[in-house]
Amino acid sequence: MRILGVDPSLRSTGYAILEGDRRKQKVVEFGLIKTTSSESLEDSLKHIAASIEDVVRQHAPDSLAIENVFTARNSRVALQLGHVRGVVILVCTRCGLNVHPYAATRIKETVAGYGRASKEQVQNMVARTLGLAENPPSDAADAIAAALTHFYWSGQEGASS
Repeated sequence: MRILGVDPSLRSTGYAILEGDRRKQKVVEFGLIKTTSSESLEDSLKHIAASIEDVVRQHAPDSLAIENVFTARNSRVALQLGHVRGVVILVCTRCGLNVHPYAATRIKETVAGYGRASKEQVQNMVARTLGLAENPPSDAADAIAAALTHFYWSGQEGASS
């Protein structure tokens, strides 16, 4: 199984391609899709969409694992996140991927053992779990964590909660 994990963000969308099964996974690629504040929302979304499409076409994942919608304190940030998340889901579904959303607490609990784990804890556990030489950038680590969560929870009752 090959999974695309995405941590959507307007300025730094994390992505990761992992392959394996529930017992053993390996990283194929991870990285960040960066945009700048000088770009319009439309141009940023277009760049993110094209970049995700490139990753999907290059690596041919089976599914997308992405963080579920959450409530943000800043409504502007929540709207931007919703735009990015929507663009990522649209691109992936058009490319034939199944979409699997997971709650942020489920992702953190799966990789770090605690649903309110810090970003640093997630980075450390992702690196340790996959034997990476160093911690990936925070947004990429979150994308890896989403993919790992799908490996663990796929096919189980209540997986997306």
